[in-house]
Amino acid sequence: MLATLVLALLGILLGTFTGLVPGIHVNTVVLVILSFLPKLLEYFTPREIVSIVVAMSITHSFVSYIPSILIGAPEEDSVLSVLPGHRLLMQGRGYEAIWLTVVGGLGSIILSCAFLPVGIIALPELYSFTKRFLPFILIGIIFYMIYIEDTMEKKIFALIITLYSGALGILVLNGKILAPKFSLFPALTGLFGFSTLLMSLKTKSNPPEQIISSPQELYAKGIGIGSVAGLLAGLLPSIGASQSALIVQNILGKKNEKQFLVAQGGVNTSASIYAILALYLINNPRSGASIAVEYILRDFTYTDFLLVISLVMLTTSLAVGITLGLAKISIRYVKKIDYAKLSSTVVIFLTILILGITGVKGLIIAVTATSIGFITPLCGIKRSHCMSVLMVPTILYFLSF
Repeated sequence: MLATLVLALLGILLGTFTGLVPGIHVNTVVLVILSFLPKLLEYFTPREIVSIVVAMSITHSFVSYIPSILIGAPEEDSVLSVLPGHRLLMQGRGYEAIWLTVVGGLGSIILSCAFLPVGIIALPELYSFTKRFLPFILIGIIFYMIYIEDTMEKKIFALIITLYSGALGILVLNGKILAPKFSLFPALTGLFGFSTLLMSLKTKSNPPEQIISSPQELYAKGIGIGSVAGLLAGLLPSIGASQSALIVQNILGKKNEKQFLVAQGGVNTSASIYAILALYLINNPRSGASIAVEYILRDFTYTDFLLVISLVMLTTSLAVGITLGLAKISIRYVKKIDYAKLSSTVVIFLTILILGITGVKGLIIAVTATSIGFITPLCGIKRSHCMSVLMVPTILYFLSF
């Protein structure tokens, strides 16, 4: 048990690192862990290794909003927080924006855990019902995402990105170019990592003096909708937090940016709970972390489920304090961040990692994916259309093509 707690603390440190450094996602570290899994199993039990993955995933979901809001360097899961978060930053309220995402994450974890008994009863039936219509649900979500773009020109570009990303996903997942467990790494890194980092090199801002304050209000609506959106992201294959957040954004409306930030903060954390629940009840992982958990444990039992939920609650309590503490420190130094140097370092690191894990073929895939990812900000459309890299192959799989 002591080893589990120690490794969970290591996971929290890793999640803090991946959350703070733009372009490095939890899935990147998960792939490294899986690569060294045989060696790790010589020293640790599967449950102890799982504690690293779970703690890292939860911590990352909180901490990643710091660079997203303060320096405009989001990942796919937090990309929609940039505009409302950056607006508050430019009003001297950057800490408040981060605080709102933390409130959403904490509230959604509590709400999701409270409703676990209901989920245990309802999820198998819900999954059985939605499975029959899953490809049509995913098709509907794709068209809805295209529809909500502002102009016809943007809708056309969104459709093009959807087709390009979908074709890339089919090629990567079904083309047997790389080993299955590494096939998505260069594609997702290019679409959401390299493209974001390279574009952000051109973006400079001069935020005003920041005030450390947190509003004394209840945000039950944002927490509730974030939890529901997390349920969608956690249960439906290939649906990420950004797609769920788009739905949340349209429910809340663009004017209530505080409620939106709360909801956005709740999507990622609640999705992690439902992804683990799906793994236990229907034996179907719904996130990179839950896939790793399934791969490490092989047989996910009720005892494993209770352990993971306990780790989620422990990690959440620590991640909240870590995120708010780091936010207060980061706020003071936001003007001094040399983002160009930081981004360049991360790009070099990820390039070496891709070459080391997937070779030249993986680098070619990453360059192709980066080219697709570049189009979205240049055309002013949402980067979440790139998630078709997962959605289109999933649709074809369920339609048995």
